[in-house]
Amino acid sequence: MTLDPAMLWRLLLDTVRSPAEVARIILRLGLERDALWMALGLVTVISVLVAAVLGLMLPVPEDAARDTIPLTPFLYAVILGGALIVMVFALHFTGLMLGGEGQFEDTLALVVWLQVVLIALQVVQSVSFVVLPALAALITVGSVALAIWVLVNFINEAQRFGSLGRAFATTLVALVGLSLGLSVLLGIIGASI
Repeated sequence: MTLDPAMLWRLLLDTVRSPAEVARIILRLGLERDALWMALGLVTVISVLVAAVLGLMLPVPEDAARDTIPLTPFLYAVILGGALIVMVFALHFTGLMLGGEGQFEDTLALVVWLQVVLIALQVVQSVSFVVLPALAALITVGSVALAIWVLVNFINEAQRFGSLGRAFATTLVALVGLSLGLSVLLGIIGASI
């Protein structure tokens, strides 16, 4: 399978229309773990670059910028990359605990592709802030709902559940666990949100 721009565009659209089918296509590729880790690093770097470009196009108002800690591209890459790695492990092992039969590489491959989809959604959201500011909030909510739907379908395929309910439970348990773990970690180091 050659991944040219037309094929990439088609896969992105098919992910929205039929995420389970796209998950099966990605899983059939049988990518090696090393290649998948490199792909995770690559999508992390691309996400940071897209965020930087969009940050230049849509700067944060000065009063809001004063109230936040500046996030350098390197720090953002470390946070995003770390979050993606933890998410892969949490989704995989939670799925196994709930009776899934997936391989680690399956979850890793689908999380990498989900991040590609999220980059595309981030660009759409940013363009909507410029072109359709009145609909930007609705587009953002729709993007979050779409990302959750795609993730649930991906987990269903990766763990071979045959049940979107079990896939949703896996996603929910993994995300709640991640949130609690992050809260404890931030509490230990004395940070506040």
